[in-house]
Amino acid sequence: MDKKDSLVIEPGDEILVNYRVLADKEVVDSSKEPIVLKVGEGKFMPAVEEALVGHRTGERVIVLVSPEEHYGKYDPKKLQIIPAEKLPEGINPGSLVKIQDEYGVVHPAILKKVEEGLAVVDFNHPLAGKTLRFEVDILGIKKRDSDAQGQEEARREQ
Repeated sequence: MDKKDSLVIEPGDEILVNYRVLADKEVVDSSKEPIVLKVGEGKFMPAVEEALVGHRTGERVIVLVSPEEHYGKYDPKKLQIIPAEKLPEGINPGSLVKIQDEYGVVHPAILKKVEEGLAVVDFNHPLAGKTLRFEVDILGIKKRDSDAQGQEEARREQ
């Protein structure tokens, strides 16, 4: 086995990955092309980055992330009824709407339904209450100290 293939991921390493995120068997996010991820930097959820440690190039890591570790549990108190006239014209149930509160702050919400001049809007994040499945394909590993060693060698040559 080639030395490069025997490298295992450690915190601080830069890795090249492709990923998909699923909720209820539906893809909700994915890399369009490979991305560089510095393990431990916080680009992904901590549970995902921690699960990558110890794996090698060519492996697929699957991590289930509970609602408590991302957007929280679904909160029925975040369903609100507002006057339908506050909505933009032609908006349909299921659409994202932006609702301005009494302080002028704009909040995204999902329009659930409109009846008799009233609208039901949901201020929960669309992924609240759902377990996310991260599928991460490891394409390459660059050890954290390989940069430092290269910089040190470059300094000595000057």
